[in-house]
Amino acid sequence: MKRRFPTALVFVVVAVVFAFVSLLACGAAERPDGGQGLLPVGAPAPDVFAADQHGAIQRLSDQRGRAVVVYFYPKDGTPGCTEEACAFRDAWDRFKQANVQVFGVSADTRESHEAFATEHRLPFPILVDTDHTWANAFGVPMRLGTMARVTFLIDPDGKVAKVYPDVDPGVHADDVLKDAAQLTGAALPVAPAAPGSAAPAETDPAAPGGAGAPGGAGAAPAGAAAPGSATPVATGTMLPPAAPAAPPAKR
Repeated sequence: MKRRFPTALVFVVVAVVFAFVSLLACGAAERPDGGQGLLPVGAPAPDVFAADQHGAIQRLSDQRGRAVVVYFYPKDGTPGCTEEACAFRDAWDRFKQANVQVFGVSADTRESHEAFATEHRLPFPILVDTDHTWANAFGVPMRLGTMARVTFLIDPDGKVAKVYPDVDPGVHADDVLKDAAQLTGAALPVAPAAPGSAAPAETDPAAPGGAGAPGGAGAAPAGAAAPGSATPVATGTMLPPAAPAAPPAKR
């Protein structure tokens, strides 16, 4: 007697296979310009726009004349996405010094972006791409409804200068800043030192300028007395009158 698989089980197997195949194919999504996969280096950046966490409209073509970082991330509030956003936040002043604009992009809602930006004090725009317009234009694949983590660096002429797939969220911001500063011709801004991190340098008492050496940190200033010596009279100070001499002793 032949055993038959339940119809429901057959449908489940077909659905799993279809989902697996869809995931494999998502890395080669077709872009609106007819290309496939991530937008390549040298390609013109798409003229797209979207609302940020405050509801303001941000258009990519309005940023001509400066370098632009567009980083796609999967979801607000997840550990890796939070680490990446905070790394860009901590480097934000240096990005501004180098004349570089930063845009974060995900498929989350404006309300989600607003809460995420408020909680972590994000100073740059994070864009609402619920309809995947930006993701499709840049060829960013979707994985289970979320965007892959990939960054594009756009030069001041509006062309893709570099693509960063599968980035390390912790060090990514610094890596992009180095490349972006080269595009704008700006000197790489130095990260400010942490308060109290610089320890005072030790000096050699025998070295020139050292403690205990003439003119060194430990030497007494000109005109000052060395420890244990008589106190000198400052220049220009009148001396007190001398005490009268004692009369000679009678013989």
